[in-house]
Amino acid sequence: MTPKKKEGKTIHILNPLHATAQHFIQENHIETPQKTTLIMLGRCKIEYQGRAKSFLDWGERIIIVKSDGTVLVHKDTQRNPINWQPEGTTLSVHQEKKFLVLQTIHHKKREKMAITFDKINIILSTTLRDHVQLEIVGMEYDLTTKIEKNPEVIEPGFHVIRREKHTKSGLIDLRGRDKDNIPVIIEVKRGKATISAVHQLRMYVNDIKKLNPAAPLRGILVASSIPSLVKNLLDDYGLEYKEIRIKSELKQKQQQKLEEFSSQ
Repeated sequence: MTPKKKEGKTIHILNPLHATAQHFIQENHIETPQKTTLIMLGRCKIEYQGRAKSFLDWGERIIIVKSDGTVLVHKDTQRNPINWQPEGTTLSVHQEKKFLVLQTIHHKKREKMAITFDKINIILSTTLRDHVQLEIVGMEYDLTTKIEKNPEVIEPGFHVIRREKHTKSGLIDLRGRDKDNIPVIIEVKRGKATISAVHQLRMYVNDIKKLNPAAPLRGILVASSIPSLVKNLLDDYGLEYKEIRIKSELKQKQQQKLEEFSSQ
């Protein structure tokens, strides 16, 4: 067994005996005054009861218990965990014959998981400092905002009256009027427009027309790319389209060079 090493807020232990592993988890995750993230790699089996029942036989896996109680069990392939529990899960650890057992329980959702190890390769406990939020650009929100700030990207004389109007069939992205004061409904898609987007716009138009069947009303589908098949379908339904490409730009406009990043 390799003694645990301390590097700032991160400590780990290699190939521990089960008694040592239990003490490590208890001291550096369960009882620590600071919330920590626990990572374990080893051979385990998993029994779950809650939304359903499941059993995962012996295999080498990565177990992650986050500071908010989220539990993830990962195999060596695929993006999604093979088992998981949401935030608010509580963890306990005990020895059972020649095994080490992690017991995770989420009382509100009435689910529990028993992760039984017969061999542990590494345990790591760390305190992560990460208080920023993910910034996403190039979404439908950005394109809708662009139209709202500069409505004439749709056509000269167009102006926005309202954003996000509820109808029976869903939420209209934008409502406005053209230069002739005719009402316009705009459905925004951030990428390539699909046939389902056409039907969505058509339902919104029908919902508004039911309120005043005789009044003129235009429906426009806005997307960065609109295939010919979609354009033809829009024409068949008497709807319109506009292709608008939005430049995706994060606040940090210039990425660091690889050597600059590596040197930090």
